[in-house]
Amino acid sequence: MTSGGHGAGRLYEITYLGAGPEQAARTVEAGEVAAVIAYADEHGMQVLVRPHHPPAPSTRDGSTP
Repeated sequence: MTSGGHGAGRLYEITYLGAGPEQAARTVEAGEVAAVIAYADEHGMQVLVRPHHPPAPSTRDGSTP
């Protein structure tokens, strides 16, 4: 859903607030964030948008380099 490569590669974590005891979350590309916000607004939902940071790679002993 991205266009022209703008924001390509950037990921954001979207959390739907008030979606029950466990809030629903998903990861989307930068170009999809506006559509998610528009969808939430149309349906009276609130969302929390924050940059997605993948877990740091770990070594065999479980520590991070």
